[in-house]
This record gives sequence, structure tokens and C-alpha cells, in this order.
Amino acid sequence: MRNEIKGMLCSMLAGTALLTSTSAWAADEDGRGFYIAAEAGVATLNDPVITYYDAGGTFGGTGAEDTATARLTTKSAVTFGGTIGYDFGPVRADVQIQYSRHKIPALTIQSVNGSTVTLDQEARDEVCDYLEADTCGGTGNTFNIPGSRVRQLSAMANLWLDLPVGDKIVPYVGGGAGIAGFEIDGEGKGKFAWQLGAGVAFKLSDKMALTADYRHREVGRTNEAYDASSGFRLSKLKTDALTAGVRFTF
Repeated sequence: MRNEIKGMLCSMLAGTALLTSTSAWAADEDGRGFYIAAEAGVATLNDPVITYYDAGGTFGGTGAEDTATARLTTKSAVTFGGTIGYDFGPVRADVQIQYSRHKIPALTIQSVNGSTVTLDQEARDEVCDYLEADTCGGTGNTFNIPGSRVRQLSAMANLWLDLPVGDKIVPYVGGGAGIAGFEIDGEGKGKFAWQLGAGVAFKLSDKMALTADYRHREVGRTNEAYDASSGFRLSKLKTDALTAGVRFTF
């Protein structure tokens, strides 16, 4: 899937590069140029799977490494960001910075050392100690952990193709790639990310437009080490965002 997406983005880049080269002069004549934008909205994050690993014996195993795999329950969050770019005419190129912070109200253990388990109170206490949580509510395999968050900060370079419908309404499609940094309770790193999206601009004048956008962004699997023998492995982070904003062209 990742190779297919990369191929799609490469094809988009090749096609839009040709359009850009032939339309740059016309863009100046039409009053197009640099623009800035600000947007805010709601982002949803897939409930990622996290695998904690440590030296053998931590979770009762006898091998060289013990693992405890869980699914994180995440809540939708406010997302906001800013964009700077250049409008060439039918094609726009920009860089967007976006931030979101998702609460993790619960974590559900799925397996320990690869085997499905039902945790008793003693095992729950051991997991709670490992997570270093102040409180561990919930029952069975589910732990309520107040205060836990997934924070994301991304910087994406994008190309958009405008498809005007009359003089005032301009739908667009496109996507891009960049870096997305994530943090879970103080631990995280930056990773390659890609996104696809679509939207529509409602032109109030030649210099100002209101926008409504949808973005789907993915960040690859990652490993975050606490030390030489312990850490966690995280599945893909998939974010869907709906935002509204305003764009000013100079």
C-alpha cells in the first residue's frame, strides 16, 4: 500500500510540475501569487495498537523478551494549523503546519507474549505499575488512564489542483508528504508521513477566500526505545481531519 501511495504522489508531482512550468507567467497576469492561510477543525485518530516490550520476566514470560500488546482508545480533538504557499494558476504548492492533541481515555490489553489473556487483579496491578500510572481504573483488560495524550505536529509539503466552478467556487484535490512528530506521554519521534485531501474555496474577492478541507494523513509504524531492552512499538497513525479556514493571496 505504501508503495502504491508513493507511486501516486510521484505521478501527481510529475503532472503538476508540467502544468506549473507552463502556467507560471499566466498566473502573474491573473494576479495569483503567494498566499497564507489558517485553519481549524476536528481530527479523528485511529485507535492504534501499542506493544510494550521488556526483558524476559517482566510480564511473566520465560523468554528473552516479554511483550504486552494493547489497543489505545483515542478521542477526537481540535486541530489547527497554518499554511504558506504559491498559487501558479490551476496548481498551488504549499507547506502546512498542523497540530492536534488526542486524549487516551482507555487502554485495553489484547495479548501478553503473543497469547490472548484475561487479567486478574494481580496482573492488572503489574501492568499499572509498568505504565507508571497514578491511577488505573477500569475492569478486566481495560485500564482507564487519566491524563494520557497522543500529540501530533506535522509539516507537510503539498501540491493542489484547482478545479474552478464559476468565478466564486473552486474545488481542489491533491496531497503531499513530509514529517509528522508524535508523542505519547512524553515519548515519541518524527516520522515520514503522507497525506491526500480535497476541499473547496469560496472566493470573497481576488485576495481572500474561505475554505473547507478534508485530509487523510498516515504515519508509518515506529519503535520507541526507553533503554537498551525496553520500549514500545506503535502501529500506523491514521488521522482524518475536517477543517475550515481563511486564505489570503498577495
